[in-house]
Amino acid sequence: MMLVVLCLFLLFSTCHSRSLPHLQRPDPDCDYNITQIIQSKGYPCEEHKVITNDGYILGVFRIPHGRNSSSTGRPVLLQHGLLDSATTWVMNFPDQSLGYILADAGYDVWLGNMRGNYYSRAHIKYNPDHDEAFWDFSWDEMAKDDLPSMIYYILNVTKYEQIGYIGHSQGTMIAFAEFSRPDSVVRNNVSFYGSLAPVAHVGHIESPLKYLASATIMKDLELYWHILFGRNEFLPSSYIIKWLGTFACGEFIIDRVVCDNIFFILFGPEKKNLNETRIPVYASHVPDGTSVKNMIHFAQGVQTNAFQAYDYGSPEKNQLHYNQTTPPQYSIRSMKVPTAIFSGGEDWLADPSDVNYIIDNIQSLVYKKYIPNYNHIDFIWALTASQLVYVDLLDVMKKYHPPN
Repeated sequence: MMLVVLCLFLLFSTCHSRSLPHLQRPDPDCDYNITQIIQSKGYPCEEHKVITNDGYILGVFRIPHGRNSSSTGRPVLLQHGLLDSATTWVMNFPDQSLGYILADAGYDVWLGNMRGNYYSRAHIKYNPDHDEAFWDFSWDEMAKDDLPSMIYYILNVTKYEQIGYIGHSQGTMIAFAEFSRPDSVVRNNVSFYGSLAPVAHVGHIESPLKYLASATIMKDLELYWHILFGRNEFLPSSYIIKWLGTFACGEFIIDRVVCDNIFFILFGPEKKNLNETRIPVYASHVPDGTSVKNMIHFAQGVQTNAFQAYDYGSPEKNQLHYNQTTPPQYSIRSMKVPTAIFSGGEDWLADPSDVNYIIDNIQSLVYKKYIPNYNHIDFIWALTASQLVYVDLLDVMKKYHPPN
């Protein structure tokens, strides 16, 4: 983590050396938390705490209705991607952010946070700042524990029997995993699944993250990550990150092209789809943290191109955890939840080759759309997402999960 902070500091110091005409007043959304962001746009917001079976306390936020109605419709859960948080769904303006658009369309919108990020950094037993056991999780636990816990909590509060689900990036990965498990306890409670920038097999990614999966065997891969990043938290939200996002990405401090490309090095080269005046807001809220083990699990997927549970590195350890010598595989073919897929041609994380594998194997696909110039992050932040993605997403979701 210190290596990352040092690199950011050096980058800022180098760019800061040029003359500064004046400082632009930062957008208040840079400093707001998710509740403040939502309420500042004129929407109601409720804060909920969901406790998982293994003791994690998840922050879940609710927009029960739109700005111009007090009527609450059917629930839909939005789940963020890797190193992100629920804030991602409401960081643009109301006519551009999916969270607001769904609320105005009559849905009861719930915004989830996976264990370990800024809003879900709590446990009934473990202290994330002191207990290594808190960080002993990957997306496997998010799929098996966090997702069902949130779905059941929402159904209990709303008194509905089914929920709509929309995921982005890692939010799609945990859905593919949980909804494909034969013993899944919640897949019959999901009437529709919208998959934005879908991730399952990741063997063809072009993001520089692939270079962190370069070790030759699983044992070396785990050691490699532990040496570089330790065993606990990876890229947490912090005051330094928020400050850099607010000021280092401001128009008058460093060249816009440098700050812009911090995101696109990871997600894909196409950046003209974004409102670049919102870059400081995005950079103030992302990254939002996860576990080193979760990153190792992603790296394992890059290395093996297998969609499977965490590999503990030896037949003996896997036998101890899974009662078999290899990690259990997830089979997308067994999914039965009606699914709509939206993918992009410039996506460096959900590579078109990997997405095509999903499309070819999923049996419950009801809609697909390919946008050639979209990268990984465009599906939630692009200026054109409301027209190119959300209109079609709402149309197909209403067939399987109408708002009323």
